[in-house]
Amino acid sequence: MKIIYYNLFLLIFFILFAGFLMSTPMATMSMTEGVTIAIVLGLYVVAMSLVGEGKVVDERGMLHRYLANRWALVSGTTVLTLGVVYQLFVSHELDYWLLSTLIAINVVKIVGLIYSEYRR
Repeated sequence: MKIIYYNLFLLIFFILFAGFLMSTPMATMSMTEGVTIAIVLGLYVVAMSLVGEGKVVDERGMLHRYLANRWALVSGTTVLTLGVVYQLFVSHELDYWLLSTLIAINVVKIVGLIYSEYRR
């Protein structure tokens, strides 16, 4: 039950933080605000990385963790792909961070599969 509260807390925090970012014009943001936002986002990423990484006691817990990680990978890849397509066809500019993130996700997945296969 603690993991559900942890996830809900992080989700509510991110929604409030995203609302703050959308209401603040980026052009008028000071350097300290930018650094604070970067630090808060870094802490959020670390906190989200730790979600579900506790001790697994049975196969059902392993299956739930696997499914959650799988859906996170699929949704993240989909959103990044839609971002690349949007930038290519609508704004006619490509942010290379989106493209490099997509490449990194796929390379890490392939390397992880190869490592897992030959680790035996």
